[in-house]
Amino acid sequence: MEQVTLYGGEIIWAHSPEECFGPPCSIHAPSEHRLNMAPLHWRYDRQIMERICPHGIGHPDPDDIKIREGWDEGVHGCDGCC
Repeated sequence: MEQVTLYGGEIIWAHSPEECFGPPCSIHAPSEHRLNMAPLHWRYDRQIMERICPHGIGHPDPDDIKIREGWDEGVHGCDGCC
C-alpha cells in the first residue's frame, strides 16, 4: 500500500505501483482521456475515483475499475468537460 495525496490535500491509501491492476489506472497509469491530467478526488459515497475539471465539477474517472467494468453507471452533473 502507498499513501496518495489527492485534490485539496485529501489522503488515501492505494495499491502500490508493484500491485497495480493497470494500465489503465487512475493513480499509476492514466489512459489518454480528456481529463487525465486533472486532479483526482476519491468519492467515498460511491467508492469511485473522480477527476476535477477546471470548473470544479467531479467527473468519474474512466480509468477507475468500477467505471471501466460497468459496475458504476458513471452518472454525474456533467458540464461537457469529459
